[in-house]
Amino acid sequence: MNERSASHKKFMALQRTMNAVNNAAEKCAGLLLLGMIIAISVSVFARLIYTYAGISLSAPWAEEIARFMMVGSVFIGGAVAAYHLRLIGVDVFVSLVPERLARWLRLVSHVLTLVLALLLVWKSIRLIELGLRQWSPALEMPMAYVYSMMAIGCLLMCANTLTNAVKELLNVESPQQESAEMEEAMEIKNSIEGAI
Repeated sequence: MNERSASHKKFMALQRTMNAVNNAAEKCAGLLLLGMIIAISVSVFARLIYTYAGISLSAPWAEEIARFMMVGSVFIGGAVAAYHLRLIGVDVFVSLVPERLARWLRLVSHVLTLVLALLLVWKSIRLIELGLRQWSPALEMPMAYVYSMMAIGCLLMCANTLTNAVKELLNVESPQQESAEMEEAMEIKNSIEGAI
């Protein structure tokens, strides 16, 4: 067995692990989003009862927990999007250059994403330290819990971005489902090539 096939086998094992982690993270982000919808519904229902029935019912905790769940779903969902290469980017430029250069452009993109995610991890750790002394107004819980969701999401984004960078370095082909954006980028590329 040569070194290249051994590294491919190790990478495939890593990719299987990351698939499992990201499937769990995707479910977690979905549950946080569902919880946010439920919390906002409770808040709206409490306001309706107060407005139409005159019953003094208040749920300030609902708006606060919805906000916290939104933070968690954004950061964890963003990490999953990084794994599936769904972060915002301009693919048309990469599709216009030869594949060898496109590979290196994608690798540079992964490195820049990794730098940003590491910066966010560092900032979230500083926020967690601050959050240990700061309490939320309605739920009266340490804000460190909320800030830790940012750290978890950014750490997962780092792992996902590293996985994608290694995939580019090893030139591992993966079965890709072409999205509407990719199809549109290919149409633009073909029209530009046709015009030239």
